[in-house]
Amino acid sequence: MLAIILKLNPMHTNSVLQSVFDTRRDTKKIFVAMTHKFSIRSDKNRDGKSLVFLIVRSGKSKTTMNLDIKIENKYWDNVKCRVKKCENSDNFNIILDTIDAKIILIKRDFLMMERQLTPELLIENINNSTPEFDFISFCTFHSEHGNYKPNTLKAHKTAINKLKEYRKEIPFSMLSLEFFEKYRKYLLENKGNRDPTCFTDFKIIKKFINLADDKGIRLSFKKEKFIVREAKSTPVFLEEEEVGRMHKYFFNEFINKHHILPLGYFLFSCYTGLRISDIQNLRRQDIEKDIFRFQHVKTSNDQYMKITDELRVIIDYCPDLFVERLSDQKINKHLKKIAETCKIDKTISMHVGRHTFATTFLKKSGSIAKLSKLLGHSSMKHTMVYGHLTDQDALPEMERISYQFKDEN
Repeated sequence: MLAIILKLNPMHTNSVLQSVFDTRRDTKKIFVAMTHKFSIRSDKNRDGKSLVFLIVRSGKSKTTMNLDIKIENKYWDNVKCRVKKCENSDNFNIILDTIDAKIILIKRDFLMMERQLTPELLIENINNSTPEFDFISFCTFHSEHGNYKPNTLKAHKTAINKLKEYRKEIPFSMLSLEFFEKYRKYLLENKGNRDPTCFTDFKIIKKFINLADDKGIRLSFKKEKFIVREAKSTPVFLEEEEVGRMHKYFFNEFINKHHILPLGYFLFSCYTGLRISDIQNLRRQDIEKDIFRFQHVKTSNDQYMKITDELRVIIDYCPDLFVERLSDQKINKHLKKIAETCKIDKTISMHVGRHTFATTFLKKSGSIAKLSKLLGHSSMKHTMVYGHLTDQDALPEMERISYQFKDEN
């Protein structure tokens, strides 16, 4: 009903809502009487103009906020608290209307969250310095002001932009488990995202839900009930014969010159298991020795890695490796073309190189613990995803099981 009234008569609804917010008090004094108005200062600048400002009152407390609006006093309407017809008056009044609407939203959301709103908090939220009424603004603010790495910020931005496409504003009072279920359905059906992509987005959302709860923002659900389940997916990897085809193409004199560099980086990942972010962070001088040390971009952990004889041949063959840089998007675009050329019917990306290293290592050594160390995983459970990929190869090894006992018959 409220949404219909707002659509038909927003001015009337605003006044009704405003009167509710201005007069409501509850026994816990979570929400107390608060009024606001716009006014103009009496002092003038050299151009004879005065500053328009906002006054917020609550009981005996009063807070003001200067606005970026300067006009001559004769153009100020003290009754309507708006700018009379003059140069830029329309733009100035739009600013005042926007602040009015924002104040109503802030009051509504503090009321819904049962949080006490003070004039100071109201001014803070208007300036959006520490947004606590809109989830999207909250996520954006804390992402930009948090100590996050570039790749993490990139993932945050992607997830937040999708939320913006879903709704321009998402008040905390709107958040519920049902809301997120509908949002997940939107990502799958409307955006065409797959379960692993949804999992990544929801992990980011969960991070900011926890942060909001830590900061005392009231949620309509317990954060523990907001469970993000990892999608079960089988990693794509190449068989040894398929890697052999790509290896042969790399050294072919007729190779497309645009394929040499991206394929070189991909093969480097097949031989080391490094993430693309770590490969992009390496310099040519870092890999001159057969054993080199690097720091994982994702975890900041230090690790040693070995350059095998086969990999050394690839590095020496392409002097532009780790000198000329390519974005992950550009590399992955070329890899799809390379897969077609090599008659490999799989969707290839740089991460497939990491999966290929992992599965090949397990087939040849069988050590999950050693693989976990080489991949730089913080937990063994991340490495276990590769365990079932080699189960079929392990079955013939059962022939080795033989029990020596005497047949008493």
